Amino acid sequence: MTRSIKALVFTAPQTVEVREFALPECGDDEVVVQTHYSMVSSGTDLRVLAGKQGTGDSKAYYPLIPGYSSVGAVVEVGANAKGWRVGDLVSGRNPSKNVAGIRSLWGGHASFNIYPASGYCQPARLPSGAKPLDYAAVELAAISGRGVRAAAVRPGETAIVLGQGMIGAMSAAWLVAAGARVGVTDMAENRLKRAAGWGVAATFAAQDPNILARINSFTGGGADIVVESSASMAGVKLAGALIRSQRATGTSGHFAWPRLVFQASYTDEYSTDPGKLFVGEGAVVLTPGDRDIEDRNAAVEAFRKGVLKASAFIDHVLPTSEAQEAYDGLRTRPNDYFSVIFDWRA
Repeated sequence: MTRSIKALVFTAPQTVEVREFALPECGDDEVVVQTHYSMVSSGTDLRVLAGKQGTGDSKAYYPLIPGYSSVGAVVEVGANAKGWRVGDLVSGRNPSKNVAGIRSLWGGHASFNIYPASGYCQPARLPSGAKPLDYAAVELAAISGRGVRAAAVRPGETAIVLGQGMIGAMSAAWLVAAGARVGVTDMAENRLKRAAGWGVAATFAAQDPNILARINSFTGGGADIVVESSASMAGVKLAGALIRSQRATGTSGHFAWPRLVFQASYTDEYSTDPGKLFVGEGAVVLTPGDRDIEDRNAAVEAFRKGVLKASAFIDHVLPTSEAQEAYDGLRTRPNDYFSVIFDWRA
């Protein structure tokens, strides 16, 4: 069945349009999902919009279809996709087929998408009767949740999250839910106010010249866990300075090593002598870069049970006709734009 679909297209640096395409045929091992909402991953989408991620041949970079996070309903099921039914509500990540004649990174900001029925990129099923908007942030929550689970949080530990974009905000929410004492940083005052409103213990303005001393007064000289999600070189340097000292105690057994989690992608390179980045013997460094179906199902459950509150992460829900304004807002007005969700049925 051939479908005419709409998709967001980045046509040039900082330029967004909505165009029409023909969706490929659904394969025997695939499902077609009609998108209700797609969520902007502000860090990734803005890097792609600026031509700074997945560039390859710069002459062939634009145009492209971005996006990797959407929720919707199954409308067509391949012959071998026995586990799915028309009407199933799902969260989708990277589509398995892209439309012809245009590049995709990752192609999810579209009115219909095709996904594999099983495996790594299969849809994550939502509860029956769910409100799709309440689960629009599942894919981003799965990324941050993977990093927090990798850090093996112990109740009562102190954690600092650098950056309060979507990934950083969700990392902080997962840490709070795990029982950590959490402080966060950001350049935007409204993002700090948002975090304080749903439960972090302290907020710090990233532009404060005394930020290291301010955070150390909160942690008591170092954090057990630091999540770097600012995607800045200043954040990388600060993260190393904030980890508490780990030194040998002379006893045998397991050390409760401090943990540094990098939850961002970087367009600049930073190199250092590891012995100078940390105090003492260093830290466990974690670089989770994706999420699998278990992470995505865990995020679905967190929203279902109220461990994560959808309302804490939903800011602007807009029709696709306002896509250019939305991306401009995310890029230039972070105090006004925390998150953007596109309503594909508006």
